[in-house]
Amino acid sequence: MEMKNMKWMMVSAISLLAFSSCSDEWDSHYEENKIVVNNDALSEVAMTSEAFLQQHAAEYSSMYQLLSENDVFVKLQEKNLLHTLLVVKNESFAIEGVDESDSVAMKTLANSHISDIALPPSNLYDGQRIMMWHQKFVSVAMDTAKVSTDVSRISFGGRAVSEVIKTTNGYIYVIDNLIHTPKSMKDLIEGLGDEYSIFKDLVLSSGGKEFDKEHSKPIGVDPTGNTIYDTVWIYTNEFFDAKNFSLDSESLTATALLFSDDVINKAMADADVKLKAWNQDERDREVLRRWILEVAFFNKEYSAAEMSNGAASRLSSIYNRQWWTDVQSVDLGNVEEVSNGVAYYVTDFRIPNNVLMYRLKDYYHHYEVCDDIEKGKYFKATNLSDFSCSTDVAAWTPLVGVWPEVENRALNAKYTDVDAGMFALDFTPIKCTVDEEGAYKISPYLIPPGTYRLAMGFKQGLGLEIQVEVLAKNGENLVSVAEPAVITLGTTTTYHYDRGNTLSNCYPEGYNEVRNELTHSKKGNYDTDGGPVYDEITIPDVNDDGSATEIVIRVKCENLAGTTKTMFHHWCLRPTEDNY
Repeated sequence: MEMKNMKWMMVSAISLLAFSSCSDEWDSHYEENKIVVNNDALSEVAMTSEAFLQQHAAEYSSMYQLLSENDVFVKLQEKNLLHTLLVVKNESFAIEGVDESDSVAMKTLANSHISDIALPPSNLYDGQRIMMWHQKFVSVAMDTAKVSTDVSRISFGGRAVSEVIKTTNGYIYVIDNLIHTPKSMKDLIEGLGDEYSIFKDLVLSSGGKEFDKEHSKPIGVDPTGNTIYDTVWIYTNEFFDAKNFSLDSESLTATALLFSDDVINKAMADADVKLKAWNQDERDREVLRRWILEVAFFNKEYSAAEMSNGAASRLSSIYNRQWWTDVQSVDLGNVEEVSNGVAYYVTDFRIPNNVLMYRLKDYYHHYEVCDDIEKGKYFKATNLSDFSCSTDVAAWTPLVGVWPEVENRALNAKYTDVDAGMFALDFTPIKCTVDEEGAYKISPYLIPPGTYRLAMGFKQGLGLEIQVEVLAKNGENLVSVAEPAVITLGTTTTYHYDRGNTLSNCYPEGYNEVRNELTHSKKGNYDTDGGPVYDEITIPDVNDDGSATEIVIRVKCENLAGTTKTMFHHWCLRPTEDNY
């Protein structure tokens, strides 16, 4: 094969005509980056890239074998497109870091050396990224001051170029070693071992795939007459798509947290211990696993210093979940660098309090199932008597799949002495459970230390100005949490049972505002937090050991405004973002 030395000038009409079908647009795009190349290493041959490698088997047999065994030349013929091919001579050909028995890995290796774009040296520029067939970018580096006289000043993915051959269907660049492109974040997660099965399943099962008929090639007909396709799949992932976050996108610059089964199971067990100590029900495992998935990915590449557990940073994930670096721990000595970011192995973590407790909400009407001792213990009244429970407002009509029926049952009380002009109620929040025999069990809520928002419900139109104070129990003593809050039970629905929706994020867990768009007009009638009392209060660590404590909600009124009775509906503590 006769090879002719060439002098390539950037604006050569001859070279542009050779690739007029595909390269005109690229030449125009990169015109400002064009350089003049004059080097004997630039050659032209009157044959395809495949034929060139075949005829020069003494130099390229290993490369030819890699490409042919992985159907590169077959696909080239099918695509009928110009291309850029990166090849390595036999003397430098060495497969490292790839299991040669792994057909997928070998195909990926072969596809990492070819691109659908035909790029002459004149259209290359420093910092350019070229998408290869394995759907990852290979970066171009150039010493523009010297490349015009030495093509070795060009490199692809850190591999120096020694020769450039223009073939009839593309360009071949001879490089000094095989291209190694880092795994993407998706590749890394898919390759995690069985010890990461829970997390791996969470990530991969959050998506799906659809048949792409338009791009699938018919390859035959089955016995029943149905067309058989060389199937192309469109992979979808609603979880990531909602945040425009693709694990295999090379345009991504991200951080991922990797959770082993051991650290997940430990965190789940720790959560169970906490909830039991707080006298709360076991949390739905799906909710906790969802938090792990939502906190695991970030739209920024964080350094080891930023991820340090001493940095006290609050990192927000793509789902705005908080990862506190001074609370959670990752292996800073084992950072996985991937093509589109970094990943850290989590060594220890805890599920935040505001995830373990979506909200704590309950009702005053439990009074009616308390015995006399419990009533005296949990409902300490001043100038209130004749307690009774009633449902004065019918439950809002349930909507299947959106909300159940919620009874608006409330606790009523008359004033013992109207002329006293005041009343007070010290209420210890209690929960009511029913055992297998139908017997009621009353127990106090135990509130963990931390910050909360307090909302309550009464009845509208009472015309009362009341004071609400929260106190923490330290043994038999009461510790005031904050200055009393003053609210007015006017004619608005703000404090009317739990039908107020003036607060942000006030709906029951699982209510989806987007999904339930058609029901927005009635959402304030369903099980909201209630009306605002405290935007933020702090339940102190009264026992100095992080343990939960009983609290008292004190409701006082010093002007009865001509009324003869009052009504109590519910209380609701919602952990704040800082309740971690």
